[in-house]
Amino acid sequence: MTTQDNQRLYLDDLCKRWRKNADEIVEMAIAGKVELWMGFSNVLLWKTGGSKGKKPPKPQLHEQVEVKPQPEMLAQIQGRCDRMMIGSEFSCLDDKNKAVIISNSVGDEWGETSMLGLQPATLFARLDDVRQFEVKNNILPHTVNHENHDQPQSAPGARLPGIPKDHPCFSPELHAAGNCWNALFAQAGTPATKITKAEIVAWLRQRHPELSKAAMERITLVVTPAKNGRP
Repeated sequence: MTTQDNQRLYLDDLCKRWRKNADEIVEMAIAGKVELWMGFSNVLLWKTGGSKGKKPPKPQLHEQVEVKPQPEMLAQIQGRCDRMMIGSEFSCLDDKNKAVIISNSVGDEWGETSMLGLQPATLFARLDDVRQFEVKNNILPHTVNHENHDQPQSAPGARLPGIPKDHPCFSPELHAAGNCWNALFAQAGTPATKITKAEIVAWLRQRHPELSKAAMERITLVVTPAKNGRP
């Protein structure tokens, strides 16, 4: 749960606040100047670097977890902040700066969709850390409205209308499909952009883990543009 003392500032927020682009923010994180975090739902997590001779720890299922990407992972993101990063597992740091690995919990039956997906726009810093960094480095932040930032927003442009959850005809699948399209396709901006089925399902599993496999298949078909290979 986001609180006033531990509020998330997503990558786009930081860009506006410090008048920098996404790659510059990622470069700062690689250099250790600012900590970037990422959140996942329903993933397996296990610690690495255990004592020699001991059995490696068993992966533990986490319904919600926040971890920090390792510098080498951030280096892969840099220059590709408009693309989703896909991997079978990610090497990260936990809140105690211990090395951990996270992977998808769905198993092999999902094939390529058992991969994890990370949309760079969902990287975030914690507000209290950001304020400490600004004070230490005499940075005067540009005023940014941080209200209603539980989820990162896509760039301005064509967007699906909001779908209020309290509406008597609320549809969870339509709500998830709208969120997915806004996050992955609203700011694509070029016919050359290719987003695969695996990337779409990975995003859905991260942001809407309550959906069934069949629901994710339906949403994937609906949100995929014809120019990206939709039937």
